[in-house]
Amino acid sequence: MSPLPFRLVSADSHIVEPADLWTTRLPKEFRDRAPTIKRTPHGDRIYSGGKERGGIGLMATAKKYTDPDDLYFTMDGLWDDVPVGSYEPDERLKEMDAEGIEAEVLYTTLGLSMYAMRYVEFRSACFIAFNDWLAEFCAVAPDRLFGVAMIPPDDPELATSELERCAKLGMRAAMVSIDGEAERGYSHPDYARFWRAAEEHNMPISLHVAASTLTYTRSGNAFADFSLGFTPTMYAVAEMIFEGLFDRYPGLKVISVENDAAWPLAMLERMDDRFLRDQGWAGKSEGLSPDRVPSEVFREHVACSFMRDRTAILAREIIGRGNIMWGSDYPHFDGCWPNCGKLLAKQMEGVPLEDQIRIGRDNAIAFYGLPLATGEAAILDRAGPIL
Repeated sequence: MSPLPFRLVSADSHIVEPADLWTTRLPKEFRDRAPTIKRTPHGDRIYSGGKERGGIGLMATAKKYTDPDDLYFTMDGLWDDVPVGSYEPDERLKEMDAEGIEAEVLYTTLGLSMYAMRYVEFRSACFIAFNDWLAEFCAVAPDRLFGVAMIPPDDPELATSELERCAKLGMRAAMVSIDGEAERGYSHPDYARFWRAAEEHNMPISLHVAASTLTYTRSGNAFADFSLGFTPTMYAVAEMIFEGLFDRYPGLKVISVENDAAWPLAMLERMDDRFLRDQGWAGKSEGLSPDRVPSEVFREHVACSFMRDRTAILAREIIGRGNIMWGSDYPHFDGCWPNCGKLLAKQMEGVPLEDQIRIGRDNAIAFYGLPLATGEAAILDRAGPIL
């Protein structure tokens, strides 16, 4: 039982795509290279286009149930060890009930690496097929499971139409590449219709770690690259603010996902300072309104999800009390599950209950526009069981 007196809402959880998702749902001309999972002498591996793309060991995480402290994972693993709740919605709901989670915002797993695919039409078809499957998954419990659409990054018109289609399917957010598009940044006029559509449909734009058309690795050292995996998102958010994207589209919201949430501490004060001091040589910003400094724009439009980040919790007044939110990252190897409530409660020791509720559920509900109770109404001993 969770030690928290309210049910959690995860702003970042995942499914794991079943092996037949793309082999059965892609248009026929693409099925010969459809991503799938095949068994080999070295475990189950991901294949696409006839080539091996890696192992599933980091998704084969069922051993966490019996030994949550076993931190040793490799790329090797078997599909049999992927938690069933990753791909079966009824089992997912049982998992959530056991963990004291009322609702989850759901992201892709295998699709994160697909942003780097070079075959544009094939990649777009993969995204669309995934979105259809995820919408069906969430439709099993539309008041508890909320999907995030994968958006094709290269064609602004296709990106817009897919966002609009997924909004009609009930999706709650749209994920784009953390690197922008190779020839055009996100502030390019070609994306104007896309940002307007995100506003009109109240679809927050997600920048999820590893969802990159380029690469989020920089140094060649895995420990350094994964420790600093949030840096591409820092650049993306800073550019959006300085280019005046949120001034042109005041209803637009962007969330940094699975990058943890303390990184704005290294950025917000410095952005404000540079904006005031550097206009003489760097030029005046043609987009950002002079009436607001960058940190104000951030707090009005940008959110961050975290798994384990007590630094962000303690610095919530600086980052923004409404700008940080928890996510379990289930079922990934480094997620803060099982025993989500216990793990989060430890991170929030000494934090007033009001802020615990904000971080553990209310901020996600407000940001994604979820139809769930907030504030005191969510406290179990006052309102009774939510479910």
